[in-house]
Amino acid sequence: MTEKHFLYHFLNPKSVAFYGANNKGGSLAAIQIMNLIKSGYDGHIYPIHLELESVMGYKAYKTIADIPEVPDLVVIVLPAKIVPQIFKECGEKGVKRIILISGGFRELLDDRKNTLTEEICQIADKYRMRFIGPNCLGVFNNWYRNGNENQAFNTAIWEILKKGNFSIASQSGTLSSHIWFDPKNIDLGLSKSLSVGNEANIDIVDCLEYYKDDPDTHVIGLYIEELKRGRKFLELAKKTSPNKPIIAIYVGGSKAGNRALQSHTGSLSGDTRIYDALFRETGIISTEYVQEFLDIALILSRGILPKGNRVGIITNSGGPGAMIANNAEKKGMIVPELSNSLQMELKEMLPANASYRNPIDCAFDMNLPYFYITIPEILMKSGEIDAIIQYGVVGFQDVMDDYLKYDQIAKNAEFGHQPDEIMDSLAKKLVQPTVENSKKYSVPILHVSPMPFNSPWSKRLRENGFNLFKLWDRPVNALAKVCKYVRFKGKLLEGRKN
Repeated sequence: MTEKHFLYHFLNPKSVAFYGANNKGGSLAAIQIMNLIKSGYDGHIYPIHLELESVMGYKAYKTIADIPEVPDLVVIVLPAKIVPQIFKECGEKGVKRIILISGGFRELLDDRKNTLTEEICQIADKYRMRFIGPNCLGVFNNWYRNGNENQAFNTAIWEILKKGNFSIASQSGTLSSHIWFDPKNIDLGLSKSLSVGNEANIDIVDCLEYYKDDPDTHVIGLYIEELKRGRKFLELAKKTSPNKPIIAIYVGGSKAGNRALQSHTGSLSGDTRIYDALFRETGIISTEYVQEFLDIALILSRGILPKGNRVGIITNSGGPGAMIANNAEKKGMIVPELSNSLQMELKEMLPANASYRNPIDCAFDMNLPYFYITIPEILMKSGEIDAIIQYGVVGFQDVMDDYLKYDQIAKNAEFGHQPDEIMDSLAKKLVQPTVENSKKYSVPILHVSPMPFNSPWSKRLRENGFNLFKLWDRPVNALAKVCKYVRFKGKLLEGRKN
């Protein structure tokens, strides 16, 4: 039960005290209080300030000793040199959980090694306190209060995000929070985010341990600069990965990367080959790219995994179909030529100039129900493919509406603007049957449109459940790594049977 894990109370505190907040909005502590307000947090908030009477509308206290209860959680954003004293005050108050945002602890200062980390660790041990950080951005829990639609516990992310089943643990605060600053352009929902910083007390292994049993986490994302407890991580990842896929970005190995890590969190990075071997052994999906990290998470979070690596390609243009097929095979997937019977079935419904061997090039055919529903369903139930990539789900009405902005065209055109209600209904009718078939046959389908991601038609497709991509390289690359993970799971199950 995750409620028994110590991290549960970091993500679900009933009261929070803040050191370093003010009303100017320029401090990280003030931003974190504003995040709580914006996220609908309804617990007690206690700012601590020597001079101010109130911070963001909450009564301020001069010391933690003055607060009328022992806060469930304390957030500290103060200069590093005074943090040991703050830790002592928190320990004497009876505090058990701290998020230490402040930096300046583990990095090398001049020619002398900074010993502040050792000092705060000793104080934490003395008072049996656990703390996240230093040098982190805090935590996010989208399922605070049993998933109330309008509430989250959020100290780390500026935006309001839709609830999802993907959770992150990161040694970089930026990766755990900044990637969510444009929620309108990302269809991936977030469950939880833990920014662990320098890991002086709580590390990524603790987070993985928590996510392993968290019912609201189905897919796990990790950003790793070093692993202090490699053996424990290996053991835990082996238990977790077969049930909850893990996606990891490891940063290190290059000279420039190692220099950056030393000054960022003071990490001592390892050989890339060691991490590659670790990821292969545990089935962790590895990537070096943030966009691919999110693309893989999106596919996995929908919960429809391919049974193998055979890809069916549907397109209304030859070039993208050829590039998708070429890239897929280079990435280790199979683009099988369809059986004669399946080709004949497709031939009967496609235009004379179409190709139906795979890729299936429908040419420029405006028979939308066939393109969106019928052809994908035929492939899904054939048993000859495990996943589909479909190019060309273009919103032609969006294009026509743009033409109608010109008076000469508008006066002579024998077509007109279609009301939003009609287009909403059309999108629902075209999209939802294929989404249901994808679930029914366990065949994921990824759609590609070159149109703007937030165009009216693209938004309609996304809102109705399509996994939509702007161009075709990204879905192929992400799907290839998902298929590799599926092969790992399959081999694992085979081994267990034998």
